[in-house]
Amino acid sequence: MSNVIKKNLKYFLLSYIIFSFFELLFNREFLMGVLPLGYAGINLSTSLPFLIMFYIGAFSFGMIFILQFVILFLSAYFSNLNKLTKGFLWSILYLTILFDLIHIALGVNYTGFNLPIISSLAYTVMILVASILVIMQANRVYDKIIMFLLLVPDIDAYLVLIGSWLTELSKSSTFNIINIISGESLAYLVLISGVVFIGYTMWNRISWKYIIPGIVVGLPVFIIAWFNLIPGVAMAIGFTFPYVLGMLGVRNWMPPLFFLIAVLALFSAIGLYKKNQQVSLTALALFGGALIFDTVTTTTYMLIPLIATLIGGLIKEKIKV
Repeated sequence: MSNVIKKNLKYFLLSYIIFSFFELLFNREFLMGVLPLGYAGINLSTSLPFLIMFYIGAFSFGMIFILQFVILFLSAYFSNLNKLTKGFLWSILYLTILFDLIHIALGVNYTGFNLPIISSLAYTVMILVASILVIMQANRVYDKIIMFLLLVPDIDAYLVLIGSWLTELSKSSTFNIINIISGESLAYLVLISGVVFIGYTMWNRISWKYIIPGIVVGLPVFIIAWFNLIPGVAMAIGFTFPYVLGMLGVRNWMPPLFFLIAVLALFSAIGLYKKNQQVSLTALALFGGALIFDTVTTTTYMLIPLIATLIGGLIKEKIKV
């Protein structure tokens, strides 16, 4: 690897995280926000602000798509991960290329594209195993624990898919229990992992200059939504988490808490960067990618948890040249 790449690796990894948040805000959030306008018959294609936001979201998604291949290659070829982990990464990289080529051949706008169930199962299990293997090679035990806890909601989200695939494959409703338990527990796991992560950053004594802005932004919105002081705010937040973030099992009382914890966790992750870059970047990449449990045909979303752990792994080690 050239010295230029080594010196700019940090900025390269940070760019992926930035594009992740742009994609979240200007692609998924944007599309969910304009859907009611489209149903109302309002033509948004002639509105310059909407067009700008649309192209920002589309460009960000394209950049994430490209950067994921680069991060997978860098991790599989140049990193200090063990041979077993690299074997999984190479396999995932090859399968991702194959699946995306098939999708492109059928047409990127072809929404009927679905991988065979066995292929989907194998691909998902490999992603989860590789993610856990990367985390297990962190230096400190506490870092391993907190990164695994951050990954738990994604594992649970994948179990929703796995339960559906097993039910379809076996033609039996026995595996529906996986769907039910995973779906009902997903929202609770997100809340728990967020609270634990905030506690972890406090334990690492991050600066209050990062915590206070999170409180200033998150607490007023929490109070307004919780007590319904401004009609519509709670409903807007309530639509965001189930639909934009692909989250199941959300109860009526949860969205205000989600917002408060999400804002605090985001600022806490930024504040953690100077003290622990691996955990900080892993958390930020997971937050930017959010939870997409239902986008089975899009490898870009399926890879988000693995890429998040790889970003954290790449930033902490000296890449071999």
